[in-house]
Amino acid sequence: MTAEAPVTPTDAQLVRGILENAGPRGASHEDFVEAGLARDYIATLRRMVDAEDLNIRVDFTTGQARWVLTDAGRGLRAA
Repeated sequence: MTAEAPVTPTDAQLVRGILENAGPRGASHEDFVEAGLARDYIATLRRMVDAEDLNIRVDFTTGQARWVLTDAGRGLRAA
């Protein structure tokens, strides 16, 4: 008999999944909160932008921040 440990996604995997699923509309704070990432998603986004060269833009046109995956802006770093 083989016991298999449950596979738990990392914060980075969860954040990337949320961004990918949000598509061009972008992911809101509530999207991250619903995924259980309320506390750490900003730090995770910063690490992903800096370490993995992830490209995102922040859109405030709705009056609320929304994070969107983008190919533009290579070389930009998180503030």
